[in-house]
Amino acid sequence: MHEMQEGVLQMGMPNEEPERRLRLKGEDVHDGLREWVKADLKESPRQGYDLGKFFFSVSVGTIGALAAIDKLNQTTRIDAPLLLSLGILFASIIVSLILALPRRSSIGGDSDLHAEYGKCIARTITWSWIWFVLWLAGAILGIWAVRH
Repeated sequence: MHEMQEGVLQMGMPNEEPERRLRLKGEDVHDGLREWVKADLKESPRQGYDLGKFFFSVSVGTIGALAAIDKLNQTTRIDAPLLLSLGILFASIIVSLILALPRRSSIGGDSDLHAEYGKCIARTITWSWIWFVLWLAGAILGIWAVRH
Protein backbone atom coordinates (compact mmCIF):
# COMPACT_ATOMS: atom_id res chain seq x y z
CA MET A 1 0.00 0.00 0.00
CA HIS A 2 2.81 2.34 0.71
CA GLU A 3 5.35 2.83 -2.02
CA MET A 4 8.52 4.75 -1.86
CA GLN A 5 9.29 6.69 -5.01
CA GLU A 6 12.32 8.97 -5.09
CA GLY A 7 12.16 9.64 -1.38
CA VAL A 8 8.43 10.49 -1.34
CA LEU A 9 5.94 8.21 0.35
CA GLN A 10 3.02 7.49 -1.98
CA MET A 11 -0.21 6.28 -0.39
CA GLY A 12 -3.17 5.03 -2.32
CA MET A 13 -5.08 2.05 -3.56
CA PRO A 14 -2.93 -0.83 -4.81
CA ASN A 15 -4.49 -0.82 -8.31
CA GLU A 16 -4.70 2.93 -8.65
CA GLU A 17 -3.09 4.29 -11.79
CA PRO A 18 -1.56 7.73 -11.93
CA GLU A 19 -3.67 10.46 -13.47
CA ARG A 20 -3.22 10.71 -17.20
CA ARG A 21 -4.01 13.85 -19.08
CA LEU A 22 -5.53 13.81 -22.51
CA ARG A 23 -3.17 15.50 -24.91
CA LEU A 24 -4.87 16.14 -28.22
CA LYS A 25 -3.00 16.93 -31.37
CA GLY A 26 -4.40 18.77 -34.36
CA GLU A 27 -4.87 15.50 -36.20
CA ASP A 28 -6.90 14.05 -33.30
CA VAL A 29 -9.22 17.05 -33.26
CA HIS A 30 -9.62 16.86 -37.03
CA ASP A 31 -10.48 13.15 -36.90
CA GLY A 32 -12.95 13.69 -34.06
CA LEU A 33 -14.64 16.53 -35.89
CA ARG A 34 -14.87 14.46 -39.05
CA GLU A 35 -16.53 11.59 -37.17
CA TRP A 36 -18.96 14.00 -35.50
CA VAL A 37 -19.95 15.51 -38.87
CA LYS A 38 -20.44 12.03 -40.35
CA ALA A 39 -22.67 11.01 -37.44
CA ASP A 40 -24.64 14.26 -37.67
CA LEU A 41 -25.18 13.77 -41.41
CA LYS A 42 -26.30 10.21 -40.86
CA GLU A 43 -28.74 11.13 -38.07
CA SER A 44 -30.20 14.32 -39.61
CA PRO A 45 -33.21 12.59 -41.24
CA ARG A 46 -34.09 11.06 -37.89
CA GLN A 47 -34.37 14.51 -36.30
CA GLY A 48 -37.45 15.32 -38.38
CA TYR A 49 -38.97 11.95 -37.54
CA ASP A 50 -38.43 12.44 -33.81
CA LEU A 51 -39.82 15.98 -33.91
CA GLY A 52 -42.83 14.76 -35.87
CA LYS A 53 -43.59 12.13 -33.24
CA PHE A 54 -43.24 14.69 -30.46
CA PHE A 55 -45.41 17.27 -32.25
CA PHE A 56 -48.04 14.60 -32.95
CA SER A 57 -48.19 13.77 -29.23
CA VAL A 58 -48.50 17.43 -28.25
CA SER A 59 -51.29 18.07 -30.78
CA VAL A 60 -53.27 14.99 -29.75
CA GLY A 61 -52.76 15.84 -26.08
CA THR A 62 -54.02 19.36 -26.64
CA ILE A 63 -57.14 18.08 -28.38
CA GLY A 64 -57.71 15.65 -25.51
CA ALA A 65 -57.24 18.37 -22.92
CA LEU A 66 -59.66 20.72 -24.68
CA ALA A 67 -62.24 17.94 -25.01
CA ALA A 68 -61.89 17.07 -21.32
CA ILE A 69 -62.22 20.69 -20.22
CA ASP A 70 -65.25 21.16 -22.45
CA LYS A 71 -66.79 17.99 -21.00
CA LEU A 72 -66.14 19.26 -17.45
CA ASN A 73 -68.02 22.43 -18.35
CA GLN A 74 -70.98 20.11 -19.04
CA THR A 75 -71.87 21.75 -22.29
CA THR A 76 -73.86 19.66 -24.73
CA ARG A 77 -72.95 21.66 -27.79
CA ILE A 78 -69.73 22.29 -29.65
CA ASP A 79 -69.68 25.93 -30.61
CA ALA A 80 -68.00 27.37 -33.70
CA PRO A 81 -64.79 28.63 -31.99
CA LEU A 82 -64.14 25.20 -30.43
CA LEU A 83 -64.87 23.47 -33.72
CA LEU A 84 -62.49 25.83 -35.52
CA SER A 85 -59.88 25.21 -32.83
CA LEU A 86 -60.19 21.44 -33.26
CA GLY A 87 -59.88 21.85 -37.04
CA ILE A 88 -56.68 23.86 -36.65
CA LEU A 89 -55.29 21.30 -34.21
CA PHE A 90 -56.11 18.49 -36.63
CA ALA A 91 -54.18 20.44 -39.26
CA SER A 92 -51.24 20.54 -36.86
CA ILE A 93 -51.51 16.74 -36.56
CA ILE A 94 -51.26 16.44 -40.34
CA VAL A 95 -48.19 18.69 -40.35
CA SER A 96 -46.57 16.56 -37.65
CA LEU A 97 -47.21 13.46 -39.76
CA ILE A 98 -45.67 15.15 -42.80
CA LEU A 99 -42.63 15.98 -40.70
CA ALA A 100 -42.35 12.38 -39.50
CA LEU A 101 -42.54 10.90 -42.99
CA PRO A 102 -39.18 9.70 -44.25
CA ARG A 103 -37.78 11.54 -47.26
CA ARG A 104 -36.10 9.85 -50.16
CA SER A 105 -32.86 11.27 -51.34
CA SER A 106 -30.46 9.84 -53.82
CA ILE A 107 -26.90 10.38 -52.76
CA GLY A 108 -24.13 9.36 -55.08
CA GLY A 109 -20.43 9.87 -55.38
CA ASP A 110 -20.87 13.38 -56.75
CA SER A 111 -23.47 14.48 -54.17
CA ASP A 112 -22.78 17.50 -52.00
CA LEU A 113 -23.48 16.18 -48.50
CA HIS A 114 -23.40 19.68 -47.04
CA ALA A 115 -26.16 20.80 -49.43
CA GLU A 116 -28.24 17.69 -48.67
CA TYR A 117 -27.81 18.27 -44.95
CA GLY A 118 -28.84 21.91 -45.39
CA LYS A 119 -31.99 20.90 -47.27
CA CYS A 120 -32.89 18.37 -44.58
CA ILE A 121 -32.44 20.89 -41.79
CA ALA A 122 -34.29 23.64 -43.70
CA ARG A 123 -37.23 21.27 -44.28
CA THR A 124 -37.34 20.36 -40.60
CA ILE A 125 -37.23 24.00 -39.51
CA THR A 126 -39.94 25.07 -41.99
CA TRP A 127 -42.38 22.32 -41.04
CA SER A 128 -41.64 22.89 -37.34
CA TRP A 129 -42.61 26.55 -37.63
CA ILE A 130 -45.77 25.67 -39.56
CA TRP A 131 -46.71 23.16 -36.89
CA PHE A 132 -45.99 25.64 -34.10
CA VAL A 133 -48.14 28.38 -35.62
CA LEU A 134 -51.05 25.98 -36.19
CA TRP A 135 -50.76 24.45 -32.74
CA LEU A 136 -50.50 27.81 -31.00
CA ALA A 137 -53.49 29.24 -32.88
CA GLY A 138 -55.55 26.11 -32.19
CA ALA A 139 -54.58 25.99 -28.52
CA ILE A 140 -55.28 29.69 -27.88
CA LEU A 141 -58.61 29.57 -29.72
CA GLY A 142 -59.52 26.35 -27.93
CA ILE A 143 -58.71 27.75 -24.50
CA TRP A 144 -60.76 30.85 -25.31
CA ALA A 145 -63.65 28.66 -26.57
CA VAL A 146 -63.85 26.43 -23.49
CA ARG A 147 -63.68 29.40 -21.12
CA HIS A 148 -66.64 31.19 -22.69
